[in-house]
Amino acid sequence: MTDVQTTPLRAALLDIQGTLLGGDGTPYPGAAAAVTKLKSAGLAVRFVTNIDSVPVSTILSRLTAAKIPAETSEIFSPVSAAKRFLARQEHARCFLLLPSSIESEFASFRTNGDGADWVVVGDCREGFTYERLNAAFRALRDGAELLALQKGRWFVSPDGPSLDTGAFVSALEWAANREAHVVGKPSTELLRMALDDVGGDPYSAVMVGDDICSDVPGAHAAGTRSVLVRTGKFSLATLERSERKPDLLIDSIADLPDALAEIG
Repeated sequence: MTDVQTTPLRAALLDIQGTLLGGDGTPYPGAAAAVTKLKSAGLAVRFVTNIDSVPVSTILSRLTAAKIPAETSEIFSPVSAAKRFLARQEHARCFLLLPSSIESEFASFRTNGDGADWVVVGDCREGFTYERLNAAFRALRDGAELLALQKGRWFVSPDGPSLDTGAFVSALEWAANREAHVVGKPSTELLRMALDDVGGDPYSAVMVGDDICSDVPGAHAAGTRSVLVRTGKFSLATLERSERKPDLLIDSIADLPDALAEIG
């Protein structure tokens, strides 16, 4: 693993699914206490998640139900990142391949597909059909760009491993010969939003997550340190095969405060 330098830590960027909460929304043992300890120690805590199926308000409700201290302003998701990105585009018109739970978040950008500037793809399990995917493909063929809320390969649902948004994004990329602009991890866009919010040198922050394919490379690309937990999607075989290694490897989020005290 890489050497951890001595720059004092000022912020902890925490993944949610697989790190704080299990696939069924149940918190991992010690999750609430760990976040409380981090905040009590003076660290700025931000929740940086690839959850793209619900708005930030629902994510906050899940954290609150798990007794994890959190505020709306501390949560950074692909939904909020995509809305910020589109707001910077002049009069962006979007074809939405999204679940109904977040379509209203993009109401001001929505079009029926004719003349779309962007095809926006998020968690589209709900109501997914060939017709919807083909309509998105046709919008891309007609000149729209592709915006992916995230590009994860799979996630852990209550009944086991499940296809994630990246599978649908990749299908559209291949068919339309168009590369997606991705706002979720491992893209640095979402991470930089959180880093800008806490201020300071990126190396004074640490990204904590369970995914060696998104949390760790995203952290390093953004200039932050990384901690990998052995929960959620963690796989020792995947870690050993990965070219990118975390700065620290811990058993669970419950071990984080003590681990950070040693390096911060």
